Amino acid sequence: MTELFIEFTENDIQSFLERIEVTNSEPTALFLEKIVSGIIEHLPFQNISMLTDEWIRPSAEKIKSDMLSGKGGLCTIRNPFLHEFLKSLGFSVRFVSSTIREPDCHISVLVEIDEQDWWVDVGNGFPYLKPISLGDETIVRHRFMDYRIINLDDRWHVQHCKPKHEWVTNHHFSDTGVSFATFDKMHELHYSVPGWGPFLTGLRVNRWWSDGGAIIKDEKAYSPVGEELLCKPSDLFYWLKRWFPKPGLLDSVDVHCADEIWRKNSVIGSE
Repeated sequence: MTELFIEFTENDIQSFLERIEVTNSEPTALFLEKIVSGIIEHLPFQNISMLTDEWIRPSAEKIKSDMLSGKGGLCTIRNPFLHEFLKSLGFSVRFVSSTIREPDCHISVLVEIDEQDWWVDVGNGFPYLKPISLGDETIVRHRFMDYRIINLDDRWHVQHCKPKHEWVTNHHFSDTGVSFATFDKMHELHYSVPGWGPFLTGLRVNRWWSDGGAIIKDEKAYSPVGEELLCKPSDLFYWLKRWFPKPGLLDSVDVHCADEIWRKNSVIGSE
């Protein structure tokens, strides 16, 4: 895989900032936070299109198209897009490689501002609305969970703490920059092996805002009105229509097909 390069026109930049409800500015920590929180709130984290599209690594063109259109996607779409979009705005960015189940299985991004590294992640499906400056162990609080970054044995650990639970490491990374090709194996497995991750054998959709979110995990859906069970494709469609009202998702994916595929694959994966 050649290194990633996405070119943005001024119109691309402006239209995307409008979609995430952010005004263009200088490359500061505050502007960075607005971009990150805007993406997490207004662009769906979702594997519906992954289930129904051809199971191949997304090209630079697809990464750009899926994000600009409002379709969104997973780590393989969202964090590469963020990396390139921030570059186009004048930020100094680099990829770093995170370990979840195994090394090099999650694409992470660091942004350098005034000689200080800031961690950002819009591709892990969690409410990481606020960037964290490496070395700052302040807890970031959210209704769904708290999170922080601590250094253990020269690795930066992104840790979660849900209500009434202990702190656990979700993933960890070195702050040494890596090439995009580092993630070649992850991409191959991610898009070809059901069960390697949860995204070919389950359903994941969410978006988060400062005091809540709308989340789907398989048949279960959570929103400000409570928990619901989505037993049929029509249930899924109308739930998404309510909680993901912006254009770009429902007008570009086949909900019925995705529902059928993940249910079929979940049975195969459990055999």
